Amino acid sequence: MHRLGRFGVGAASAVALALAAGCTTGGSSSAGSDDGTITLQTNWTTGGQESVPLKAALKGFTAKTGIKVKVLENGDDLNQVYETSLLAGDEADVLLVGLLEKQLDWVKNDAVVPVEDYVEQWNLTDSLPTQAVEDWTDADGHLRGLPYAGFHWPWWYNKSIFDKHGIPIPTTTDQLITAAGKLRAAGVGPVAVGGNDWSGQKIFLQIMESYLPAAEAKKVFAEGDTCDSAGAMKGIDLFVKLRDAGVFVDGVEGLTADQASALYLSGKAAVAPVGSWGYLSADEKTAEATTLGGLPAVPGGTYAKPTAYEGSTSAGWWISPNGKGKLSSVQKLIQYMYQPSVLHDMVVSGGVVPATKTEVDTTGLTSPLLKQSLTTFPKGVDFTVMPDLHVPANVANPLYRATSVAYTKGNDAKKICSAVDAVYKAAK
Repeated sequence: MHRLGRFGVGAASAVALALAAGCTTGGSSSAGSDDGTITLQTNWTTGGQESVPLKAALKGFTAKTGIKVKVLENGDDLNQVYETSLLAGDEADVLLVGLLEKQLDWVKNDAVVPVEDYVEQWNLTDSLPTQAVEDWTDADGHLRGLPYAGFHWPWWYNKSIFDKHGIPIPTTTDQLITAAGKLRAAGVGPVAVGGNDWSGQKIFLQIMESYLPAAEAKKVFAEGDTCDSAGAMKGIDLFVKLRDAGVFVDGVEGLTADQASALYLSGKAAVAPVGSWGYLSADEKTAEATTLGGLPAVPGGTYAKPTAYEGSTSAGWWISPNGKGKLSSVQKLIQYMYQPSVLHDMVVSGGVVPATKTEVDTTGLTSPLLKQSLTTFPKGVDFTVMPDLHVPANVANPLYRATSVAYTKGNDAKKICSAVDAVYKAAK
């Protein structure tokens, strides 16, 4: 799951206003001729493992079709770069990027063209799971992009550390509190979380929804009013209980996701919620010692099993106004990328959790974490509501800062819910 779009509020607002006002000049290029070249913009950069099979596939596509593909790598600033080029009518033809935050409104703002008509026309129906299509469909019924890569977000447990100190891996939150005390006594940090950024926000919300049915969780994520939701407040009370019992590592309120992951990978923390995007960065020893699970089950909560996140929104294929003018070439590219052999390589060589109906021979996987993720892990957890598709785009970034309040000791449930609700109110 790639993080995108956290650029300056002023720049973001200017672009959003221009798009909403219909000032996109990119559409003027849609009448241009299809010259047999495509510009692809992606946040799958050269430094990432997923770029290896991507580049191999693009090379194979050009060899087969003669269509050249120019790749623009933009990392975390992709949507700023794209929207700026869009206003100049010089945007990329196709994008391979995730669905979150500002991208939620791209179809509504005419930044990209909806793609629901192409699913059947391009024979992709059998490649796309129903849930993934629903995830990528906006409130107006438009399919924003074509789902391609998903994610799992398990809690990682270093079984070697637990075994060394004679501590069972917890299966309930009460057991988690007990385990945290024993780990601390042994000089090991319990749960490492990026309490000062997006990752901590997601874990806070995961715990907050422990007593919420899925429909109510979606409503709370979309509208706020957490202080008025009995279920949300019960979840926040649980969060405070876990925090004050020492379940999170010391200084959690100041950690980033990268710092939290480093604590786990170095053995200084025994547990860390880390997404599937981190599987290939784990060293062999840590990967072999890690058991993937979830937030331990909450007695009396909504879910019977430990909970974790999953999603279909890590990356998808988007078509720009310029790309619509090259639809023949774009169609060939996307159809090629959905070939079973290409999708299989994305998983095996790139470590990608597919958002497609992809049959993967897991015997070929060299990553023990990815293998767990595609086999035993989903059977041992309940997947809870992922907030990204429901939290409004103009709330997401401020909410990162607001939820860091939750990780700071001394802040009770009322103060936490008030900080969260203030973000929603300011965005209305």
